[in-house]
Amino acid sequence: MLTHIDKNNFPTMVDVTHKDYSIRMAKAVSLIQLPEEVKPYLLGKELILKKGPVFQTAIIAGTMAAKKTYEVIPFCHQIPIESCKFDISIDDNLLVTITCQVKTSFKTGVEMEALHCASVAALTIYDMCKAVSHNIVMKETKLVYKTGGKNTVLDRPTYGLVLTGGKSERMGEPKALIHYHGKAHAQWIKEILDPFCKEVYLSARQGQWVGSELEQAPTIFDKYENGGPIGALLSAFSEHPQANWIVVACDLIHFNKSIIEKLLANYNPDVVATAYKNLEKEFPEPLCTLYTPIAQGIFLDAFKSDIRCPVKVLRNSQVDLIYQDRGISLANINTQEERKHAIH
Repeated sequence: MLTHIDKNNFPTMVDVTHKDYSIRMAKAVSLIQLPEEVKPYLLGKELILKKGPVFQTAIIAGTMAAKKTYEVIPFCHQIPIESCKFDISIDDNLLVTITCQVKTSFKTGVEMEALHCASVAALTIYDMCKAVSHNIVMKETKLVYKTGGKNTVLDRPTYGLVLTGGKSERMGEPKALIHYHGKAHAQWIKEILDPFCKEVYLSARQGQWVGSELEQAPTIFDKYENGGPIGALLSAFSEHPQANWIVVACDLIHFNKSIIEKLLANYNPDVVATAYKNLEKEFPEPLCTLYTPIAQGIFLDAFKSDIRCPVKVLRNSQVDLIYQDRGISLANINTQEERKHAIH
């Protein structure tokens, strides 16, 4: 059903009053091919013409366009743009790649704002260069990925992995089966991850959950003996090596969807992981993290070197760190005393 058509087939703006505020991000790319005639004006990574610096002007124009999308496209909502970031590059063949990322914490997404932003930046480059030559080709503009709302669209499939393979020796009972919210906590976490992932799996030892309420959950069994979280992640990558993996420990008692929304809103496909920063020691928290396929080779090398600590691996890798702000807590529960305190 077309959302901009009402029951009487009249055009209408989508009503978003019932929707929740959430972090939403979209990234779009425009490509524009410049002719050889502009090459003499290329100084480093910028084109300098009589009208001024081309790429810097395009960034200003694109940012203005993102904020005014609702004035140009019918039925677009007036969205508070809280971040608009650009990357403009030009290769040896004078192909310009314009990347625009837009963020908001509103009730509806910003993919149209990102697309409008990238498009107007490309048009600005065309306008400033046409005095040199009209042999300029606007090649394509496309959405790369978006997060927030009902649908998450990334540049590759994203799966979830709930770590349940530990022996819970300090707790004295399986942490994955404890009921904090009326069901096994691993199932609770899985259901929060489900809307954001193509599939969500438990990570477990062979036969670990036979006869339990987690028995029917999709599971990836550990392929690396005594591998810990690193072995679990490598087992997951062996199933889907070209995917992103959101990895979550089963003992995060305060886990909620805002934790995932913020991870996705800060997604960077070119780093090993997007991770939260530990509040006390500021190291990357490895057990509530979005890993890209780059992580597979790095963690495999670490495993072969007998490194079993994921924090050590992430500290020496390219990771985008984000803060635990309001509504986000990665506190975990390891003992009965901690459990009683958390419930109280």
